[in-house]
Amino acid sequence: MEVHREQIDKLSENTRLLRALAEQLKIPLLQIARQTELPKTTEYMLQDVNEQASMALRLLDGYLLSTQQISRGDLELQPTTVSSVLYDAAHNLAGIAKQYSCDLELETPYKLQPVLVHRESFEAAILALGYSFIEAQATQDDNQKKVITLAAHRSRYGVAAGVYGRQEGLSTDMYRRARSLYGRARQPLPSLTSTSGAGIFLADSLLEVMNTRLHVSHHHKLNGLAAILLSSRQLSLI
Repeated sequence: MEVHREQIDKLSENTRLLRALAEQLKIPLLQIARQTELPKTTEYMLQDVNEQASMALRLLDGYLLSTQQISRGDLELQPTTVSSVLYDAAHNLAGIAKQYSCDLELETPYKLQPVLVHRESFEAAILALGYSFIEAQATQDDNQKKVITLAAHRSRYGVAAGVYGRQEGLSTDMYRRARSLYGRARQPLPSLTSTSGAGIFLADSLLEVMNTRLHVSHHHKLNGLAAILLSSRQLSLI
């Protein structure tokens, strides 16, 4: 009976995530549709369309990966360097960040210990999270320079890795409420983003199968969301 109930809970969670993702994908698809309707399409406009389409596909790939994880159960975790994952994610986010006039920064300590993760899932989570933060920065009405930082640092419980920015009002209580509202409310994180925030909850879903979840985190003077990852003791001894 408990196993059956757990399967129902997972299915319900999947449905909520799909609803949030569908709401999120309306934005790039609408932008693509409007740009293709214009009488003249410049090379710059085609680049914008390509970046929007690529990011929409990455979010869909992340969702499919998340559903595959749930059906398979436990994943095989392997030692991975956090800096390499953050670097690859930053590279893939560079185009969409430029489109939103947002600078990307990468910060990882020297000789940070490898962590135990499923690399494909971890990178998909950082990509989805990074996209949400870039989009959130773009909708903020201020004259400050828009900067998103992909960062990792040592913490008391392991390695904290995530995405940070100048996000005012981001708190643990707010994020806890958003978790209960996503898939049911159009804007579960109104103080962070005016969209459904699907990338954030997709990242959370991908990380949950690796026995970790996102939490509100601080990196220097920046606020953000990060996961706590366990260090690989074997490689740390080499």
